[in-house]
Amino acid sequence: MLKKDKERIALLDIWRNLDREQKLTLLKFAEFLESQKSNSEEPVSQEPLNLPKPENESAVKALKRLKKSYPMIDADMGLLDDASHLLMEKITGTPDSEVVVKLEALFLDRYKNWQQEQQEVRSS
Repeated sequence: MLKKDKERIALLDIWRNLDREQKLTLLKFAEFLESQKSNSEEPVSQEPLNLPKPENESAVKALKRLKKSYPMIDADMGLLDDASHLLMEKITGTPDSEVVVKLEALFLDRYKNWQQEQQEVRSS
């Protein structure tokens, strides 16, 4: 069996064990990942955009807001992997509010690392 087939089977097994709300959350996250494929040639802000946080924001919507708030941060596999682990916490019952706080901390940490990398590039 090919690795791709194993991944599909594993994903379907997970899907079958989720309730309706969890399936909707997983679907929204998949749509978010798909939306990250586009490559924009527009200039990227060097400072966070600080988009307002809506009341009762879902974890998936927070992820979208944070990605827009930090356009300078590449949605690389490491960031997406960390974010997907946090969203899995939501799927397994952690309240959105707790996941959103963790997502915000993740993006802020990535931004600080990005700033440090930029300073190192400028000084070299």
